[in-house]
Amino acid sequence: MAISSYQKLAYRIFRKRAQKAAEARPELDIVLEKAHMAIRSDMFLASVWMSALVGVIAGIILAAIMMLFIIPALASSLEMSASFKTLLNLLAVLFPVIFGVLGFFVTSSKPESRLRERATNIDKNLPYAVNYMAAMASADVSPALIFKGLARQKIYGDIQIEASLVTRDIEVFGKDLLKVLKRTIHRSPSVKFQDFVQGIITTSTSGGSLQTYFLSKSDQYMKENRLEQKATLETLGVMAESFVTVVVAAPLFLIVMMSVMAMMGGAGGTTFLYIIIGLMIPLSQFMFVVILSGISVD
Repeated sequence: MAISSYQKLAYRIFRKRAQKAAEARPELDIVLEKAHMAIRSDMFLASVWMSALVGVIAGIILAAIMMLFIIPALASSLEMSASFKTLLNLLAVLFPVIFGVLGFFVTSSKPESRLRERATNIDKNLPYAVNYMAAMASADVSPALIFKGLARQKIYGDIQIEASLVTRDIEVFGKDLLKVLKRTIHRSPSVKFQDFVQGIITTSTSGGSLQTYFLSKSDQYMKENRLEQKATLETLGVMAESFVTVVVAAPLFLIVMMSVMAMMGGAGGTTFLYIIIGLMIPLSQFMFVVILSGISVD
């Protein structure tokens, strides 16, 4: 991943402070490496602070536009009380703080988010990658060549990246396979993949059969994968029933009831009808979208 112009500018502005902060946070280098983000920790911290600064500036500009143009225009066209106008001005004053904090946390949380993404991707593809490695080992292919072949298979997602790093360390830097695998354990974000690689090291040093190890792990991961998919399908079934009840049936019942109340002259019926249609239904649908987006169906 190439360093962007934005990150270079941020580093020029905050270089000295970022270098001191990076020295106090050595664990950040490990997180960035596991997230596979090709950036130094000091440059990353500089980009985080730059994002916070940009957020503050954007908030100041937006607050000025709100206070000078939008709020006066609304006050002149609508019957707006003085207290409500004051409340809008106070909200506009908070824009720099809100945007600054938002820019800081969104940028600073990117490595952890990317790390979790990679760990999930590796765990998802591990059963199929191990099956490929077992097939290669059955043909008496050496472990180094197995990882080299795995590095060419893009269908295995982030496992292909891990295998390509192993191949690079062996062929370019001339390192021993076992030392490279030990380095891979510290570099990988997936605990399951770390245990798998540790098993390769243990089997190789104890004189065991890698073919047998790969076959046993392939069967184990496939069984675990089937159980996980079964649990996911059951969860989706429960979510589907909940969606029908909460988002479809309940709003329809309330709409019918409020419509009857409005026809009978109830003043509150129309108001609650607007709340249900304009607020309750969209929010409940958005809630289900957020929940379902976190459920992996692969």
